[in-house]
Amino acid sequence: MITLPSDELLLKYASGALDPALRLLVERHIALHPHTMHELAPFEQFGGLMLAAEAPLPLTGGSLDRALACIGPPTADDASQAAAWPAIDALQWRWAGPGRAIAPIVIEGSTMKSYALRIAPGKAMLQHSHADHEWTLIVQGSYRDESGEYHTGAFIEEDEETNHRPTATGDVDCVCFAVMSGPLSAPGLMGQVAHWLMR
Repeated sequence: MITLPSDELLLKYASGALDPALRLLVERHIALHPHTMHELAPFEQFGGLMLAAEAPLPLTGGSLDRALACIGPPTADDASQAAAWPAIDALQWRWAGPGRAIAPIVIEGSTMKSYALRIAPGKAMLQHSHADHEWTLIVQGSYRDESGEYHTGAFIEEDEETNHRPTATGDVDCVCFAVMSGPLSAPGLMGQVAHWLMR
């Protein structure tokens, strides 16, 4: 099952209003699942129509030069932004229980918490819920939880109504990148450990 970013998320992505970490998550999803570009196209066209409907302003001498100066030339940072999520092998993994590991990731300019999860085949994360939203992209393997089974490329959005326990399926580690707008909530001592690991 492939789950796609929501229309709201794609609209914010097309308009450039998405948090940098979420923007990178959407871009990594598109790299794994190019069909999402077809879903994105209407939002980009809508943005173009909105611009076309704006009343034009008269140009003055040097208008083009000033506009180009605001945009600036492409930089190496711009060219490599989609690669800002580090390679799986380069992550600083922390043990998070038998068959589980977590790696916090810092995305410059983001106001959200980003991290990677690795779950060995047949192992499960803690049963947990969310204080706000969590967006997860499966970059390797697959997992199942109370709502279904998800494979590489799936983009999954959870909210405060979610209470689940992802379990890795298949015969390779399940690796996910995730972005959270609020902390997760898990009971007991291991829940406290999870909060510490995700600091």
